[in-house]
Amino acid sequence: MTHESRKINVHVRTAAGKGAARTLRSAGKIPAVLYGRGGERLTLMVDRKELEKSIDPTRQWNTWFSVHVHEEGKGERVESCLVVDRQVHPIRRSLTHVDFMRVDPALEIEAVVPVEYTGRSVGVQAGGKLKTFRRSLKIAAVPANIPVKVTVDVTALDGNQTLRMEDLALDGFRLRERPSDPLAFVEAAKVKVVEAEEKKPAKKGKK
Repeated sequence: MTHESRKINVHVRTAAGKGAARTLRSAGKIPAVLYGRGGERLTLMVDRKELEKSIDPTRQWNTWFSVHVHEEGKGERVESCLVVDRQVHPIRRSLTHVDFMRVDPALEIEAVVPVEYTGRSVGVQAGGKLKTFRRSLKIAAVPANIPVKVTVDVTALDGNQTLRMEDLALDGFRLRERPSDPLAFVEAAKVKVVEAEEKKPAKKGKK
């Protein structure tokens, strides 16, 4: 499934330093930088609320941005970017800084996406216990194909069976993990062995 980029406006800034950053934040702006792919490194400012609204609600920080750069005397230009780093306030948890990195829409990039396990496995239905090993996976895809999540269906997994990376069906992206690494395992139900009591010989009646 492909995704459209999300538009965000940024402005090139000239003032630097902690004092300038505090002034920006008090005005509802966030200091930012843009770099990568051999292009010019730009020092930016972005409206905090606009950035938060432009983030894809399902893709979150794997959002593909169409960054509209405004610079005095140079007009507007558009850069295709991802956010590769961000800082948040330790108490308020609000954004305080972001790093945008240029990406080529036609070239693969690496990303980390969450894993979602679905289904009730055959082995669990028989009394076994499901064990999962990963909460996220490294993948490679063009920006438009970065998945929201990787869905792992464990329905067919029986007792003492392991589902590995190489068993996944992929659509539009590649895994950047070792094929033999496990994703899930069903520990088979323990069979209780009940020994039949030995029959005691019947007592002979008194004559």
